[in-house]
Amino acid sequence: MNIVILAAGYGTRLYPLTVNTPKPLLEVNNKPIINYLIEKIDNLKNYCPVSGVSVVSNNRFHPHFLKWRNKNQFDIEIVNDGSNTPEDRKGAIKAIQLALKQEGEDCLVVGGDNIFEDDLTNFIDFSLHVRPHPCIALYDVKKKEEATRFGVVKLDEKSRIIELIEKPQKPSSTLVATCVYFFPYQSMRYLHEYLANGAQSDVAGKYIEWVLKKSPVYGSTLTGEWLDIGSKEALREAEKALARV
Repeated sequence: MNIVILAAGYGTRLYPLTVNTPKPLLEVNNKPIINYLIEKIDNLKNYCPVSGVSVVSNNRFHPHFLKWRNKNQFDIEIVNDGSNTPEDRKGAIKAIQLALKQEGEDCLVVGGDNIFEDDLTNFIDFSLHVRPHPCIALYDVKKKEEATRFGVVKLDEKSRIIELIEKPQKPSSTLVATCVYFFPYQSMRYLHEYLANGAQSDVAGKYIEWVLKKSPVYGSTLTGEWLDIGSKEALREAEKALARV
């Protein structure tokens, strides 16, 4: 399994904190956000085979991630998507394609600014159970007002996603898609087809909406806390949550 960490965004909602620092390298309790994710990946390596880990950055912050990797002596490839501004960013789906190593290999994709308690093993177990179909980690935000900020999901009795709507004004549920995806190698043809047709590559949820018309997609709900670090308030919440661990 290949693991791709998406870190090519510009974090504009967190300016000025992210003017000179990529969001995944912002520190929470004196540790970069992405390091919490690396710890989970290291634990996962003891559970299942991992052929490689890639972090996809933009050109502007590429040197920052190289410095971070070298300082921590991580065995991680830093992929440069070539973009320099939010306006010319390649997007999440293109980033996945850039980081793919070889055909015939499953891919775990995780957002570099995700903070969550779960250790990923349950998610991988479920994903392997439903392969060759893709799987998304889900989280119950409890409040429909909060759900309007995310891709809102409806599941059937077999945990198959029957609907995913990006940022709906009137959410049908409080279950949202996180930026944790498992794409079996059999499903990679959809990604290439999607990009070849010139579809929107910046919003992963739009890609999943498209895939739902071609293949079953399943959802596995996280049991622990999950935080999307998209604001200064979320950073403060992350500080509190990790202080409790």
